Amino acid sequence: MPIRELDDQGYHVRLDLSRQVLGIEIPEDRSFDQSEGDQAPIAPTLEISKRMLISASVLSQKAKQFDDGLYATVELAAQSGAGKFKGKAAMLRALANALTTLDPGDVAAESPAAVVLAAGRLGKLDVKLPKGAEAAVRATRDAFLRAPLRSKPIGFYTWSPALGAIFQQDRMLQSELKGRPGIEAVVRALHADPTARATYESSLRLIARMTNPLSGASLEELLRELDAGRLTAPNEGVAFFPPSRAHETELIKRLYANRPIPQGFSLVDEMVKRIQAGTIDLRPTPQSGWYDHQTWALEPLVVPERMPESAHLKTEPTYRKQLLELFKGILALTRETHIKQLEIPEAAAEAPVQRTILFVAPELAAEPLPTYYQRRGESYRFIRTVLEECFGPDALRLMHRQTAAGPVAVDLATELEQMQGIFQGAATKVSRQLGMPAKGETDPFERWASTVDADPDLRQDARMMVPLFYDLARRKTKVWVFLGWSQRPVRIRFVTPPTAEVSRDGRKTDPKEVELTFTPRVQLLAYPVTAEVYVDTILDRNEFRRHCDRYKTQAAILRNLK
Repeated sequence: MPIRELDDQGYHVRLDLSRQVLGIEIPEDRSFDQSEGDQAPIAPTLEISKRMLISASVLSQKAKQFDDGLYATVELAAQSGAGKFKGKAAMLRALANALTTLDPGDVAAESPAAVVLAAGRLGKLDVKLPKGAEAAVRATRDAFLRAPLRSKPIGFYTWSPALGAIFQQDRMLQSELKGRPGIEAVVRALHADPTARATYESSLRLIARMTNPLSGASLEELLRELDAGRLTAPNEGVAFFPPSRAHETELIKRLYANRPIPQGFSLVDEMVKRIQAGTIDLRPTPQSGWYDHQTWALEPLVVPERMPESAHLKTEPTYRKQLLELFKGILALTRETHIKQLEIPEAAAEAPVQRTILFVAPELAAEPLPTYYQRRGESYRFIRTVLEECFGPDALRLMHRQTAAGPVAVDLATELEQMQGIFQGAATKVSRQLGMPAKGETDPFERWASTVDADPDLRQDARMMVPLFYDLARRKTKVWVFLGWSQRPVRIRFVTPPTAEVSRDGRKTDPKEVELTFTPRVQLLAYPVTAEVYVDTILDRNEFRRHCDRYKTQAAILRNLK
């Protein structure tokens, strides 16, 4: 039985929360209108205060900083090698060395060999080139660099030259390979080196689990054909490292692959409608990667009425609107990484009695979204398994999460345990406070929450732009932009109060002696400010943040994007 106990004025109050229902709403904010000159302020970083409810936004900002650092660490380890994983750099050097036997005519600009060799050059590797291939490789590289949507490092890849080089190297390797003879040459060279091939296939598995399953064909099936003594390479339609699929990109392809995108179309709003209608199922499959698990964790923000906590929580329309904005903000940030007065009755037949009044307000340690917290915590268990399979368990104790300022002191294995503990502890704590039975430890969350204002990850600037798709008709790129953070008061009230039992000095008190008054609680709630817009130019984090600092308000920031 979920129980809450408190002491006040010498009385002990025991509350049975099993039938409790809380209501949560966002009061209308009349301090700002929607004109450009009078808009709610946007802060570049979270402002943490004691009045603030620990919101899903706060926890998601913590997750965002950790996830960026985790990805950066894995990228560097996968490039140079760690534990049992030999590294993409060694694989590409070996493959380039094998391709030196090709005739110059086999290494034309944009040919499969030129793509692989140009990727090595972009990765700052000392790759050998076939005789006479320098011009073709340079032309392939230069054509790639002239397409900033493909080649411009964004997100945490701007932290260091090494990460920027990995971004460009792997983006080049996502290029479609064309020409049957050239594809066969690359496949045969990879097949001839067991170590390079093993690293290649391990890299494909890491990509598919770290982000999501591949959206196109790789060279893996052709390598298996060659194992059987035959090879019938296609003329096109394969890539060395194909990109990964996502719900949002699959949706835009399904809707508008071969027809114009209508004016006013919003991909994220279309996703919301389809999730609510049940035509997009976010539940991960056995083939899903971490990105699917992270996206699935956001489902409670779109359909809170389907979650277990809905029996104990009434979400008012104002708060549901807030949850949708939160969904949009967290999804945008996640993509960039992979880029809410009682009457006092009297008994008329008796003389008035002086009674003690005890006030009881709802208790919530965090925003009431336990299913989101639980799923996000489970995603860290999932990604730890992926990394241990790739690098080995011992390697995680030697790896440290990257930040823009350098690696953190705590090892990656310990931080993964901490992140899982924080989110699953939040789920357990909030579930119990809502009146839901829940198992699990709350200490990791409570320790973190007690010092939340000192967490450096929450002070980081998360403003960014992340591309979604390129609109051929408009010749513009649709992007999600994260503009910063704002705050609103959230009002939490008892829709159905808990059953109460009041005692003093071990004896049950007379109702005439004590009166319980159930009151609402108002706290501040941080929320993200996001938008989906068309742009001509992709801005990296630093460029976009300078743009936001210059134009200040949401309307001006969006109007002046190019």
